[in-house]
Amino acid sequence: MRRAACLLLVLLAAAWPVAAQEDDSLFEGELVEEAPEAPPAGEAPGEAAAAPASEEPFLVSPKLEWGGSFESRFTAEWQWDGYAGTWGEFVNPDTPSLASRVAADLFFDARPASDFRVFGKFKAVYAYDPLAMAFLFDALIFELFSDFQWKDRVFFRVGKHTIQWGVGYFFSPADVLNLVSIDPEDPTLEREGPVSLKTQVPFGQNNAYLYLIANDIFDPSEIGVAPKVELVIGGYELGIGGLYQKGLAPKAMVTATGPLRDIDLFGEAVVQYGSDRTYVRAGAPYEVYRIEDSVLFSGSAGATYVNPDWNLLLCCQYFYNGQGYESFDATLAGLAAMAIGAGDLSPADLLFTGRHYLAASISWSKILDSDFGLSLLYLANLADGSGMLQPSVSWSLLEHATLSMGAKLPYGATGDEYAPMGPAPGFWISASLGAGKF
Repeated sequence: MRRAACLLLVLLAAAWPVAAQEDDSLFEGELVEEAPEAPPAGEAPGEAAAAPASEEPFLVSPKLEWGGSFESRFTAEWQWDGYAGTWGEFVNPDTPSLASRVAADLFFDARPASDFRVFGKFKAVYAYDPLAMAFLFDALIFELFSDFQWKDRVFFRVGKHTIQWGVGYFFSPADVLNLVSIDPEDPTLEREGPVSLKTQVPFGQNNAYLYLIANDIFDPSEIGVAPKVELVIGGYELGIGGLYQKGLAPKAMVTATGPLRDIDLFGEAVVQYGSDRTYVRAGAPYEVYRIEDSVLFSGSAGATYVNPDWNLLLCCQYFYNGQGYESFDATLAGLAAMAIGAGDLSPADLLFTGRHYLAASISWSKILDSDFGLSLLYLANLADGSGMLQPSVSWSLLEHATLSMGAKLPYGATGDEYAPMGPAPGFWISASLGAGKF
């Protein structure tokens, strides 16, 4: 672990002075697409305060703004278990499946005054899960919060909202506040945040934050406290913060972002005392245990390149997971499955079981101004030697209809993280119909 910690510290030291700024202003960037006409009310001095007086009316909306998005998707998938490359196996896949998904979100944005705003977002999903062989329905209030301020000096956000702490693309060990982690197979997916109060105090180009986390608690003593400061040096940014909450492992984090010519570098690291996870080991037949008296280090570093003229995006990231197992083999995976079935372990406890990970992707949309797009995703657990390659191609048939197809090509031994069924390749075709924003 010391070697990995030293490696990440060196990468962070190299990255932070050439570090893309994290957008964690009072009204974060996650709402830009939904209300582009109205700049957020009560932004920090140096942003809204520096705007001309003629822009003041844009901070107030005379009516309630509504909007949202709709998605319907149908996906056919075929998987070959232990495929040896013969034609007979190819025409007889082991596990064909068809999944359907209908989802929508609806948001409202109220700005009755230049220093007050209320925002809410509701999400609903109705989908058929081939594994469960049943239709599943889920609906939740994804965000519901208000923004207000005091004398253009102190800015507040209270309610349920996504918190942007980490700077990683595929992995973000420094994001210790949101309720879910980044999905490396869908890194741009919105993540659910906790119920909290955020206080922001700008000073110059820098910002100081204090979060009070009140999600899933039953006693005032359980309120989490998470301070953070962001320091801007030239075009680069350094973030330093921490989290203390009763019953959880205390954590300290650092993030760094910035450009190196046309490449955006990012890095983050976390040091914590103990782990919030439950672990499993061989016993009779298994035992579960916690790590409470050890200092654990996790960190990540990566780079992204964006060429808007070519609609090209490249990203690569390494992740050292200090909370992973030193060795997680098929035997331990079987014991973990038994522990989950018995309720002694949760699926979240098995998120990233290894110590070393690598992810990379290439995405090229609207190729040469056409309706076609290509993407390639690579994920690897360097500890157990497993990985997965996902090439795909998409075709925009109509303005609100897209056809895509691709493959999942895992490698590794049976029971490994990215090859639980061994090197079992899969092929899928997906149709998105009637999707769009309104």
